Formats: sequence, C-alpha cells, structure tokens
Amino acid sequence: GAGAGAGARTPVSRDVSFSRDNHNKLYVTPAPVQRDVPSFGYDVSATSYSQSRSRYYGDDDAGGYEFDDEEEDDGEVELRAGKPVSVTGLFKYSTPMDIVLLVLGCIGAMINGGSLPWYSYLFGNFVNKIVASDKDQMMKDVRQISVYMVILAVVVVVGAYLEIMCWRIVGERSALRVRREYLKAVLRQEIGFFDTEVSTGEVMQSISSDVAQIQEVMGEKMAGFVHHVFTFIFGYVVGFRTSWRIALAVLAVTPVMMACGIAYKAIYGGLAANEEASYQPAGSVAQQAISSIRTVLSFVMEDRLADRYAEWLRKASPIGVKMGFAKGAGMGMIYLVTYSQWALALWYGAKLVAQGEIKGGDAIACFFGVMVGGRGLALSLSYSAQFAQGTAAAGRVFEIIDREPEIDPYGAGGRALSAVRGRMEFKDVEFAYPSRPESLILYNLNLIVPAAKMLALVGISGGGKSTVFALIERFYDPTRGTITLDGQDLGSLNLKWLRSQIGLVGQEPILFAVSIIENVMMGKENATRQEAIAACTKANAHTFVLGLPDGYDTQVGDRGTQLSGGQKQRIALARAIIREPRILLLDEPTSALDAESEAVVQQSIDRLSVGRTVLVIAHRLATVRNADTIAVLDRGAVVESGRHADLMARGGPYAGLVKIASDSGRSDPAVAPGTPGTPGAAGYNSFTDNSGYDVSVSKSRYGGIRAIQEEEADAKDARGGKGAAKFSVSEIWELQRQEGPLLILGFLMGINAGAVFSVFPLLLGQAVQVYFDPDTDKMRRQIGYLALAVVGLGFACILTMTGQQGFCGWAGARLTMRVRDRLFRAIMRQEPAWFDEEDNAMGVLVTRLARDAIAFRSMFGDRYAVLLMAVGSAGVGLGICFGLDWRLTLIAMACTPLTLGASYLNLLINVGARSDEAAYARASSIAAGAVSNVRTVAALCAQGGIVGTFNRALDGPSAKAQRKSQYMGIILGLSQGAMYGAYTVTLWAGAYFITKGWSTFGDVSKIFLILVLSSFSVGQLAGLAPDTSGAPTAIAGILSILKRRPTINEEGTKRRTIKDGKPMDVELRKVIFAYPSRPDVTVLNDFSLRVKFGSTVAVVGPSGSGKSTVVWLVQRFYDPLGGTVTVGGMDVRELDLKWLRGECAMVGQEPALFSGSIRENIGFGNPKAAWAEIENAAKEANIHKFIAGLPQGYDTQVGESGVQLSGGQKQRIAIARAVLKQSRILLLDEASSALDLESEKHVQEALRRVSQRATTITVAHRLST
Repeated sequence: GAGAGAGARTPVSRDVSFSRDNHNKLYVTPAPVQRDVPSFGYDVSATSYSQSRSRYYGDDDAGGYEFDDEEEDDGEVELRAGKPVSVTGLFKYSTPMDIVLLVLGCIGAMINGGSLPWYSYLFGNFVNKIVASDKDQMMKDVRQISVYMVILAVVVVVGAYLEIMCWRIVGERSALRVRREYLKAVLRQEIGFFDTEVSTGEVMQSISSDVAQIQEVMGEKMAGFVHHVFTFIFGYVVGFRTSWRIALAVLAVTPVMMACGIAYKAIYGGLAANEEASYQPAGSVAQQAISSIRTVLSFVMEDRLADRYAEWLRKASPIGVKMGFAKGAGMGMIYLVTYSQWALALWYGAKLVAQGEIKGGDAIACFFGVMVGGRGLALSLSYSAQFAQGTAAAGRVFEIIDREPEIDPYGAGGRALSAVRGRMEFKDVEFAYPSRPESLILYNLNLIVPAAKMLALVGISGGGKSTVFALIERFYDPTRGTITLDGQDLGSLNLKWLRSQIGLVGQEPILFAVSIIENVMMGKENATRQEAIAACTKANAHTFVLGLPDGYDTQVGDRGTQLSGGQKQRIALARAIIREPRILLLDEPTSALDAESEAVVQQSIDRLSVGRTVLVIAHRLATVRNADTIAVLDRGAVVESGRHADLMARGGPYAGLVKIASDSGRSDPAVAPGTPGTPGAAGYNSFTDNSGYDVSVSKSRYGGIRAIQEEEADAKDARGGKGAAKFSVSEIWELQRQEGPLLILGFLMGINAGAVFSVFPLLLGQAVQVYFDPDTDKMRRQIGYLALAVVGLGFACILTMTGQQGFCGWAGARLTMRVRDRLFRAIMRQEPAWFDEEDNAMGVLVTRLARDAIAFRSMFGDRYAVLLMAVGSAGVGLGICFGLDWRLTLIAMACTPLTLGASYLNLLINVGARSDEAAYARASSIAAGAVSNVRTVAALCAQGGIVGTFNRALDGPSAKAQRKSQYMGIILGLSQGAMYGAYTVTLWAGAYFITKGWSTFGDVSKIFLILVLSSFSVGQLAGLAPDTSGAPTAIAGILSILKRRPTINEEGTKRRTIKDGKPMDVELRKVIFAYPSRPDVTVLNDFSLRVKFGSTVAVVGPSGSGKSTVVWLVQRFYDPLGGTVTVGGMDVRELDLKWLRGECAMVGQEPALFSGSIRENIGFGNPKAAWAEIENAAKEANIHKFIAGLPQGYDTQVGESGVQLSGGQKQRIAIARAVLKQSRILLLDEASSALDLESEKHVQEALRRVSQRATTITVAHRLST
C-alpha cells in the first residue's frame, strides 16, 4: 500500500517472491506459492533502502535455527521505511548548546544570503548615476556607492564564517549522538526483532550511510536552505522597493518555474532510488562470496560467482543510462523557464521605462533582485529531495531508537531475587520462532531442572534443544505455558538481572573484534582487569594468552579468527566464569575441539559446574554420563528422562541413541577422551596447556602490521592517507576507453552549453544600454528582439544539456559497471592470506564494490564535462569582452580568480566533503560485530561495554571534523568578501574610464554583467560537479586491488595437470610455514607427511598445532616458506591452480553455503553435473530423504549462509557438494564434530564411502574418527 507521501512514493510491485529470504532467491525463479497478505502497517516507499530485505539471523552462537522441514512463510511486505520524520524532528536529540549554534548559524546565513540582492540594489543606483553628463558629480556619487559596497563585503566575511562553522558543528555533534543512541537501541531490541525485522546489513547501512545523510541534512543542507530562503526574501524586498510592478509580474510566473523544478526532482529522485535498489542483488552475491572466500576458492567457484555478479550488474545498468538523459532534459527545461522569465521582465520593464514610470537603473536592480530572489526560492526548494532523503533516513534510524522492545534488557521493571537456588521449570511450554509462527518447535514441553544439578538434553537435531536455551535466556517468550526460576515466572524478573545469573557457552564461541582482555571483561559489568585475568586462569587460558605477542592486549580480529577453536572456547569460558553465574548453559562446548583442547576445556567446565545448575546440550556419551538427569527431547517434547543406567535399562529412545553411538565406536568409557581419570585423558595431561601460541585457523588479523609484501604496505598507506593516494587519469581512461565517442559527444555538447551561459549576459548588457535610449519606440522594438533571443537561448540549453548529461551519464554508468565487474573478479583472484588483513575485511570490500566504484565516474566523465562547460563559458565570455573594451577586460580578468574562486568554493562547500570513511571504519566494525552476534551481546548484557568502545572509536574523527569546519568557515568567508571587493573595483574602474572617455556606458555594463553572471553560472555548474572529496582515496584503493598480482596466482609458467585416473599421492616435505599476517609465529616447522593414494591419514594434535594449516597448504591457499608440497609427485606450485583445487574436495567444520536452492549448493561441486548426479551425491551424503521431504524439495532456498538449516543438514549438504566433485583428494576438517549422534552416524558413513575412492586427509578431534 502506498504510504501518505506523494511523488516519490509509488507502490512497488515486483514479482519476486515476498518470502523472507528474498535475496536468496537470487538465481531461481521464486516458488509459485504466494499468498497475498494485506500490506497494511508498512509504508511502501520508493525511497526505502534495500528493496529486498534480507535478514541474517545474525548470530552463529544460537547454533542455527533448527528448522524441521517447512520452507519459510511466503508473505511479508519487504519494503520498510520508517515513519518519516519532519525536518524539525531531526533536531530531536539536540542540546541547548546546539540551539545556540543554530541561532548563530541562521544569522550568518541571513547575512550571507541577503548580500547578493543588496549588492544588485547598489548596482542599480550605480547605473543610474553613471549615465549622468556631469563627470565630477558622477565620480563623487560612484565613490560613495563604492564605500557602501566595501562595507557590505566586510559584513559578508563574518556572515559566511558563522554560517558554515555553526551548522557544520551542529551536524557533527548530532550525528555522533544519533550513532550512539542508535547502536544502543539496536542492541536493546529483543532477538525476535532481528529474526523478522532487520538484518545486520541494514543496521550497518543505517549506522554508516543513514546517519551520514542525517548529518548532511543537518550540517549542510539546512544551512543552504536558510541561506537561499533569505536570498529570496531580500531579493523581493529589493525588487518591490525599486519597482513593484515588475516584481509582481515576475512573481506571478515564478510558480511555473517552481513546478518545473519540483517535477524534475521527483522524476530524478525516483530514478535514483531505483538505481540504488537495482544494485542490491549484485551486492548480496558479492557479500556472500567474500564472506566465505575459502569455500569459493576451494570449489573453484570464483568465475561462476563473478559471472553471476556481472549478470546482475548488467540487469541494473539501463537505469543508469536513463538517469543521465532525464537529468539533462530536466536541467534544460529549468533554464528555458528561467530565460523566459527574464524575457518577460525585459519586455515589461521596457514598457514602464517608455512610460517614464521608472529609471533604467531601477529596472535593472529590480530584475536582478527578483531573479536572484527567484533563484533563491528555487534552490531552497531543491533541497526538498535531500530533506526527504534525510528524513527518510532519520525515520529508519529514529524508529529503531524509539522502538520499545517486547523484551527489554535495559528495563528497570521486574524483580531481582535476593538468593538464587537455580531450580527451573518448564510447564506446558509451546513455542514457535517469530519468523515461522506456524511451525511449533516446542510442543507441550514439561521439564524440571533441579537446583545445583546437571541436566543433559539429548535428542536428534531439530528437536528443540537450542530453543530451550533461547527461552531460558529469555531471548524469546514462549507462545504458551510458563517457565519459572525458583518458582518465579521469568517474565516477572528483571531481564538484566536474570541474564547476569546465566552463563552461556555455545558450540561456536563468538568473540568480538576487541582485545582478549576486553572480550573477557564483557562478561560482567564494571569488571576489573584482575578479575578477568583470574577468570582466564580458571579457564586454562592464562598460559596461552601470555604466549601471544601482545598478551592480553592481543586483538582478536573479526569473530575471533585470530585464535584456534580451543583458544576461543577457553576465552568464551573465561567470559562465563567472570560472571559467576548461578545457571550454566553449555551447548556441547567441546564438540569442535581436538582431544587435547577438549581435555583442557572439559576440565575448566567441570570446575565451573560445581554447585551450579547446569544444562548441557549433549552430543556425546562422555558428557551425558556425568549428568544427574538426562532428558531426551524429540519434536519439541520430552519423551523420557532419568539417569543413564535407568534409561539404558528401559530400552527406550535413549537406549536407541546410545546404540547408534556405540556402533560408531564412541561408547567405551575408557576411550571417551576428556573423561577425567581415563587413560585417554591421563596421557594428555602432561601437556595440558602448552598449546602456547600456535594458532590453528589463524586467519590472523594482527593489525597485519608486518605485511611481507611491500605492495601491501603501499596499499595500507594509501588507505591510511599516509601516502597521498596517487593514480593517473590515464588509468581511468584505460577503463573508460570504449565509451570514448560517447564522452566526446557529451563534452562537445557541454562546451556549447557553456557558451550559452556567456551569450546571455551580453544580451542583458545590451538591454541595459538600450533602456537609456531617449527614442522610446525604437527602444521597445529592440528590447522585443532581445527578449526573443533570450528565449532562443533557453531552447539551446535544453538541447545541449540533455546531450551533455545524457552521453556522459551513459558512459559513466558503463564505467561504474565495468569497474565493479573487474574489481569483483580481482577480489576473487586474491590468495586467502590477503583476506586476513584488516584492510580487506568483508565489510571494506563490500563497500568498495557498492560505494567506491562510483568514484571513478565522478572523477572522470562527470568532472571533465563540467570543466569543459566552464571552459566554454569562460572562453566565449572573454572573447566578447576583449572585443568591447580591452582595458576594462584586463582589470576584470585580474579580478576573475577572486570571483570564480568564490563561486567555486561556495560550491565545494555546498557539495561538501564527506566525512572520512577510514576514521569511522573501526567504529563500524565494532558495531557490525555486535549486531551480527546480537545473541551473544544480549546473553552477556554487554550492550554497555560495546556502546562504550564504539563511542571511544568515534571521538577522534568527530573532533577532527569540528576543527575542519572552522577552517572551512574562515576560507569561505574571506573568499565571499574578496568576490564583492573585486566587483566593486571593476565598477569603479569602469566609471573612471568613462570620465576619461576610454570607454562607454554600454560596454561597462556588458563587461560587468558578463563578469558577474558567467562566474555565477560557472559556479553553478560546479554544482553539477560531483563530490570528489573522497574519490581519490577510493580510486587509489580500487586500482591497487586491480593492479595487485596475487602472490599465489594462476599466471604460473607451467600450468600442468595430471591426467585422470592416475592415483594422486599427497606429500609435504620439510615444510616450514607461518601465516603471512603473523610471520613471527612458526606454525609448521620441518613438517613432513606422506599420504598414499586411496589411504586416509588422520592429523591429530593440540589445538593450534597447525592441523588445519596442512589442509590449506594442500589446496595451495598459502605457499610454504620452506620445503615443498607435492601432489601426484609434482610441486603444487607447478600445477594449474584451478585444476588443483578442482581435484581437492574440502569439507570444513563450519560449512559455508550460499543463498540459492539446495540443488545449486550441491551443484557448486561440479557445474556440469546432471540432475541425477546431484541426487546421487545427496543420497551418498545421506541427505536425499531429508531434501525430498521438504515442501519444495531440491528447490528449497537455503537462506543466507545456510541459516534455514540445522548444523547436521548443512554439513551433509556440504558433503554432497564434495561428493559431487568426484575429486581424487578429500580434505576433511573434523566434519562431524558439531553434529548430534544420529546426524553424525550418517555423515561418517557418507564420508567413509567417499574416502574409499580418494586420498584423504582428516583433521581429527576424536578417537572414533
């Protein structure tokens, strides 16, 4: 339903399935099932950001949602725009200090805006005086007027300074406050809100660009608006004062001009919104590809994804072309209307002068006053589109700031119990996730958790085990039934207090991108450093942390990628320990670890569980045996509960699960690693915590200070602005070359448009001269011709502007598309080590594709087009002036730099420099980390800590921006003053030359008008000039990626392959390796390993000993520093890279799936695979039955990064993908560790089948493997 607003709001109808994972329907026609849902309550507006609302279910730590077997509900309106805010509403979060600054800013804008009309008033007087025959009296009068003019110039200096400085600072301060409040509010929302309403991407969009838009509106656009409104008011004051008749006549036709302006804005605004939305699908392809880059490289999917990206770009390109032509035609129309207005005024003025009602000079002053005023009005209205954007952005942001969450973690309500025993009870609980209300996850669940005892939840995947945790943490409220703690309903307890009593440790620990110590301190409000270190010691983490280069101040990197699984898990434990919780929720925290880390972590957990209520989701027997009670969950209800021995005796579902487990060789207590006191653990205890510094999946982000390759260092400098961003225009021309003819056409049109701007003041000057002709009839006739000529100029404008904007826009759209395409391909070409650096984090790269790619166009085509228009205008203008009077022209030329400079500066300021992105990058990454792991933040009540870190990251950039505003104000003030000074000098000189008889009155007025008006129009042109302030760094950044040769690349000399059918041995000989981002930590030292064809080698060892590294090296994600890696007897460096990766099938611990259907995900293994092959692969991976049972079968959408499926399902799809590859080398990174017994049995079986046909390397964490 279209909302209230008009113009920009159109109901958007798209035939994309309105399901929630809309942008996962990227490459499949949506399922035909579509229920029309009445779309009230949503404002469908074209300005809304992101037409397809993707939603990530942010956090990995809730263990993915366990969806049983229904596809998502298809029926939700996806366009969301907040309630638009009024312009004054933007100041909702302002302080009294801001208000003072605003008042000063308005006064400055009034002075600066009113200066031009008053100057034209003085000019009119000057014209009247200069015609006098008495030369001495004339000079006296001229001197007097010049003094007034100079005074005006001085006042303007002050006004301009105030206008810029005050408004800018207000904008900066407000933006800071809004960013802070927004993050605070987002983190406050209940989890259901993130499932159904917003995605991480949207929040990031809001924190960066929405707030930037609000800041722009408050700091710059409002100032401009007030300035132009005062220009309008004073313009008409001058007009009515000199000749009310002309003023009224012009005022009468002003609405026509307004209408044109508004229509133009509406059409252009609509196109702009469409253009942004059209990039959306391409953007999400890029985001997914970059976030799972290793999977992409491993499956050699780069080219396919790049083609898909290019395909989406191509679909989006026609809009860009339309925009240029629309913009040009619109501007031409506006000029035509303006010129017609002048023609009318000239003709009417002539009539009045002929009747002797007014003097010629008054007529001129009136024309100028009214025209300048009219332009002020037009310009002030032109801000409406920007205000609309700003208020829409504010609507989105403020809506969330003001949203009252259903479950409020900041709320003071609810009681806090004085002593907690920790007995929990679930009574008849029913629950369905808000995102899928129709499928119940818990059904009539009754469960008692005795105080200070350990309860184990077991059951098949999708039975609702993780959901129980989510309800205890009160991420959600049950749809029916009650959950009580010590007899009190959870809903009646204070939420923050409740969460502070609970410690949650998940399967995949989520760490934030701050230092280790800060991560631990997030566990508790106002924690001290000592407490944190004590907690780490208890969690067995102290030793390895001290071993890291920066100890506790080591930065963890995004999602904790600096550390190995065991290390992360121990830090997460320390975070739970510091809370001293009464209730401990463990989601099988040791499942993803190797035996030795597991022993250590298990030890810490045992220590932590004493005397506390513990709930553990168990996938292994060892865990279950220690439990006081075992509850078996199936389809959301407890089917049986009791102790291990009783349940075994009963021979029910539990005994069945155990039987499955024992078949897979996991039941013998003597072998269950990690059970204290068994030989398995005792053997390890000797080296419990010397897993020192080795970091296994070290996708390190150690500030990447010691980057090995120089070029990377250079790229850093460019980004950090240490070395100025250097690139030559010729490099852009290389990319733009194919559109050469289009550009040249556009440029030629531009030069002609510029010439029109200079012919106009010549005609005006002629008119001024004619006005003083004593023969009235002749005068009126001549003015008639001049008026027609002026209208003719308007038509010329339409033609030239449309051509110039259209052709240049066309070329620009093609250039942006080409840059994006090439950049994406270049990113996909880089080696994995490159992605480990901070500068190449996913967020940065996605922004480069979305925003920075546009900079090329603004730096090249758009910029030169405007430049050439200015050149055309200046050239023609000067030619005419020299023809009239060379002396005065020289003087005027000497002043031109001042006048032009002022116009240009004025523009720069109006266009405004964007805030430096890099400075905000750190703050955004903190926000992104928090929002994407919002569950962890909620569970830890860490909102305050995160907002604090976020604020500290913002303080620096903000102070810098405020200083910059001061400088800008001073510069602008002086330039405006200088401009009026220059005009005055020219006029005075003209008067002097007339007394000497070197010049005539007509020539002086023509030269002066050309000087003023062309510098004006050139200044205005610069307004079309795109904002290029951030462009050089953006372009240099992109070019450095385009030019970078990956250190591991395919352009090797020998691109050899090994024929099919030949067995392939894998061998690592004396390999020495350290990750490029942490060259000082040797991961593999003189490592040798030989795997014969058809055999399986299991790699075991403590966490961080370099097990995963072996898997990376075989696929040549990294090259060893010493030694060789050979496949089939040949060094991998000599083999064709893509072929090699095609021969390796990898299944990792956390499988990465891509949005799209299940069939496509499996098909990534082999693009040429037929239907039947895909089904066979699924059968082998033991998931065919599950898929066939889904409503849409193989066409079921996987959801963004696979969030619609449970862990076991994702894992099996990943295995099917590997099976389909039919490769001769199989690399498994403990593929079954995160699964429950039943899934695991299937998966192990599937892997066993596959590995018989291949050379297999398995990173194993358990004995059964």
